[in-house]
Amino acid sequence: MIKKRVMGAVLATALTFTLAACGGNNVASNSEGGAATGNAPASEKPEAKKVTLTFQTLQTDKSTPSYQVEEEIANNYMKEFPNVTIEWDRLDTEQQKVKLKTQAASGEVSDITMVNPGAQLQPFANGKVLAPLNDILDDELKGTFLEGVLDYYSFDGNVYALPYNMNIAGIYYNKELFEKAGVQPPATFEDILASVPKFKEAGIPPIMLAGKDKWPLSFMFTNILQRVNGGPKFLDDVVAGKKNFTDPVFVEAIQKTQDLIKAGAFQEGAATYDYNTASQQFRDGKAAMYFMGTWEIASIDASDAVKGKIGFLPFPTVGGKGSATDYVIAPGTAYALGANSEHLEESKAFLKYLLLNYPKVAFDKKAAVGLAQKVEGDLKAAGYSDLAVDAMGRFNEVKGGDMNFDNVIEPATTQTHLTGLQSLLIKDVKAEDLAKEHQNTWELNKK
Repeated sequence: MIKKRVMGAVLATALTFTLAACGGNNVASNSEGGAATGNAPASEKPEAKKVTLTFQTLQTDKSTPSYQVEEEIANNYMKEFPNVTIEWDRLDTEQQKVKLKTQAASGEVSDITMVNPGAQLQPFANGKVLAPLNDILDDELKGTFLEGVLDYYSFDGNVYALPYNMNIAGIYYNKELFEKAGVQPPATFEDILASVPKFKEAGIPPIMLAGKDKWPLSFMFTNILQRVNGGPKFLDDVVAGKKNFTDPVFVEAIQKTQDLIKAGAFQEGAATYDYNTASQQFRDGKAAMYFMGTWEIASIDASDAVKGKIGFLPFPTVGGKGSATDYVIAPGTAYALGANSEHLEESKAFLKYLLLNYPKVAFDKKAAVGLAQKVEGDLKAAGYSDLAVDAMGRFNEVKGGDMNFDNVIEPATTQTHLTGLQSLLIKDVKAEDLAKEHQNTWELNKK
């Protein structure tokens, strides 16, 4: 499990990140003007032999800045090192998780791949299918990362992955659609439930959900659990043996999630919508609310349909419990390298180049909110939206936080959790029974 000290570090991280993005002195720089050039030292540059590196990525939507940032840096690298070819393997989240597990079982992980932190990363680290990255984390590269963030990707003194984002979760809401339905932004969970009939009467889906991909509903559930628990740490207490999944708090969180579903809070057929579709639908102005991480901001701002119309709120209290200053914190997907790659040194050189350049390219593409690295520049002066500036300010509000379920709990129980929550979208399930399924799986698989 992740070291206990890490959650405290992430709160400091949030503050550091905000100061950096607002023009503070925490700047990753190796050239005049502050932008890291990313040129690897000669000893670390790939040799002149022809090399093809397979880059397994979650970026599948060409319209998103995260796709464009990766592609631009990779293209620049291939121009600078014409002997290297980057071959893309673009997969959605669930496809990539399955493929990575299959590749890991055979010991043939892609040259560059993507992993999530904590409990999702640990089996790959323990299985030695990912290469430790300590040797490329010299002062130049390590200094670009926010304080404490690399701890989420570290085990036994080794760093196994380097993240490109660090986010908090909240509710995006379409101000124009709220006004059309005569609804005020929700201050409580009960406000959300009360707004559903008004949105439906106006022909507006209240909340857009990517139910097919499972994790987005779990993402929201984790925030509901945090509120019902009166604060963070329920899942940490389960890991520590202080609580279990049949605890009334966990059962109530499932029931509250069911309340949303039974009220019709999500769009028709939510269980069939994948992440890209749900995101695009919200960005097309097709729903009033969307619960997601701050990584979504750049894509929202790039949409002509909703640009300037979207606000961002913390998840509200539930039954009067919880605090809006506690968040689900998302140390993001990270880049990792296959330990058995035939081109490991070339992969390391490319990964270092990618991350030295990432903050500058992302800033220029209005995608600097939610990065795991320090950013130079004043967002407002650079033309960032009010939504982006407001969301950055939310990082300063963070008093406590939880990682999402799948980054804390071991994989077998996580699978029970994800499948169980998804089932709530299509059939009636007793909350107590689903909680018991969690506990049974946990007891069979905990270490």
